Amino acid sequence: MSQALSGQQIGVDRAHLAHGELVTTPNRISAILDDIHRHLVLIGVRMDPDGPLYESVLIRLDTARTRLSLDLSGPVEDHARLGPGQRIHLHVSLRGIAIRFSITIDEVPIEDGRPLYVGQYPTEISFLQRRGIFRVHLPLHDRRRVRLQHKESENAFSAQIIDLSVKGFCVELNETDIDRTQLGSRFEYIGMKLPDLRSTLSGEAVLVNLRPSPRPGALSAGFVIANLDPQVERSLMRAALYYQREARRAGI
Repeated sequence: MSQALSGQQIGVDRAHLAHGELVTTPNRISAILDDIHRHLVLIGVRMDPDGPLYESVLIRLDTARTRLSLDLSGPVEDHARLGPGQRIHLHVSLRGIAIRFSITIDEVPIEDGRPLYVGQYPTEISFLQRRGIFRVHLPLHDRRRVRLQHKESENAFSAQIIDLSVKGFCVELNETDIDRTQLGSRFEYIGMKLPDLRSTLSGEAVLVNLRPSPRPGALSAGFVIANLDPQVERSLMRAALYYQREARRAGI
């Protein structure tokens, strides 16, 4: 029987993130997959190592046979490419850790009219730094706004979202709204409306980066979301996948 990935294991994995870590122990692989399954973590799937990401969910684990089943979204023509023997590459964000692994599809049973993609557990899982993996730039025609307020001040201001990832976001704002003395400070972000989401996102984020913007009189500010919970993480990843698909359609 698999065991949940413990806080101690997560801590060990965090310590190795700067250089990455390769997990090859079957018990730890089983524990990681169990955590992904139990938390309904959204999975990004690539059919080619450098291809577009499609959304997927790990819906079943057969621990006795060490087999997993995926439900994959995406265009019908892309589903037609998938069959036994096809290698797919999976990208997951779990508790602040980026996880990558690959599996080979063994069979494609149909359940409730939808194909499931079944394969053996991976023999190795990579833990990586995360910010760049799911980072996407918002197109100029779809730049969205978010309201920010310093935790120790009543001053609030509006900023334009430039990019986002499953860990944080970058905004463009007026240079009079913020300064370098606030680096490391916490801000509330309010009313972040992103595509493919039913409700807006709000919470706390830490200002970690501040640099000049190409627009005169503006700055670019990078924020890392504090106390990131699985629901917000899934929401950010869903939005990032949306923008990646849109960029692909536009040929960017």
